[in-house]
Amino acid sequence: MFCTSKRWLAGATLFCVAVGVGGFAGRKSWNGAIFLTSTSFTSNLRNPAAVRRDLDFTRLSGTELLTGTSSRLVSDARVILEKGEMGIELGHFVTRDEQGNKLLACDYFDRMRLTFEAEGMASSGERPAMIVEGPCRTANDITRIEPIWIPVTKIVSEKAADMDLSFPEEEGVTFKFQDMTGEWPRRWHLTNVRVFNDTESNRSVELSNDTLRSIRSRPVVLAWPSKDRLPTSSEP
Repeated sequence: MFCTSKRWLAGATLFCVAVGVGGFAGRKSWNGAIFLTSTSFTSNLRNPAAVRRDLDFTRLSGTELLTGTSSRLVSDARVILEKGEMGIELGHFVTRDEQGNKLLACDYFDRMRLTFEAEGMASSGERPAMIVEGPCRTANDITRIEPIWIPVTKIVSEKAADMDLSFPEEEGVTFKFQDMTGEWPRRWHLTNVRVFNDTESNRSVELSNDTLRSIRSRPVVLAWPSKDRLPTSSEP
């Protein structure tokens, strides 16, 4: 009887562990392909065992690699609206590190910098610019990068001037405004995207305004509100 109880307990324990591991892996699954860490479940570096071909750029190099990753980042970029904030979400992909290991982009890069210029406004010939920098993190849907959130209602409550801003709620995100005219612009166009590694200077992809225009038929535009309205987006 005692032996039977021990066998039952061991079986139940094994079942619970299997369910737990399955649940963890399921949250990182993508069309049936499960992504596990290269060393352990707690590692930050995930090494994809199999990926959808159109998002795996490990087979490319040189100009083809740059073109593919650039297109993936911004071709499906979108603006998300939520409770007085705007989120900028980019496309995700798989690349290789210097040792040839497959990595999700945000395990290779760790920062993003997005530059916006104001529409229809200029100061001494220069358009007002907003530079938003934040962490590169994998979203729950690993085909996308987690949005960088812009707390529009908090920003427009400040005086429109050249300045650096950060907010405790937006951990790791900074905002820089330059060439301001004293009035908040109502529309901002995305003109530059850079993903990079803060400690590895050779890990960087940057897209200029011309590159963005060549990839997208429509620009990414932030439409900011008057103080009594929530923000809207030009994205469909």
